[in-house]
Amino acid sequence: METGYKIYMVFMALFLAPILLAPQITMASESMGQLVQDAYRLTCHQIDSRSICFFPATGEYGDCAAQGEMANTRKPIVTYNGIEGYKLPVCSRDIGIYVFALISGMAMYFMKKSNDLQTPHPIYFIIALIPVALDGGTQLIGLRESTNLLRLITGGIAGFAFPFFLVPIMNRLMKK
Repeated sequence: METGYKIYMVFMALFLAPILLAPQITMASESMGQLVQDAYRLTCHQIDSRSICFFPATGEYGDCAAQGEMANTRKPIVTYNGIEGYKLPVCSRDIGIYVFALISGMAMYFMKKSNDLQTPHPIYFIIALIPVALDGGTQLIGLRESTNLLRLITGGIAGFAFPFFLVPIMNRLMKK
């Protein structure tokens, strides 16, 4: 297993853990939850309607606000339909990117690609980015409003492709 791959996997796990644990952190301490929220502010817009919340009253994850509502509270606790929810500190598209970038990294190990030094042809990365570009682009120009599920899926497609390109580059850099 190459050093670049190991660094990638450790970084992704450490980067993703606070995101996924944010609701539990906030439930334990609202001030610690706010610190997690603030830490990821630089990586995401944190718009409530594009974010996912955990709702302890129902035990479910769901939208933090109605789609299209552009509130950006930047708070770890929101109320939606009268129910208190604990917000993940990044939007649903970013969740898809980061979770699937880690899953794909794990898949690389089992596919015996963690030692790769050569990246796939760039066209494959471009193809993986097309769904995000279409979803985000059509929303940006006002043709439609995307849903968090679609954002999660399109982000996941891009995230899954990411390590197949980054890990070989990191492996080469670590060999020098």
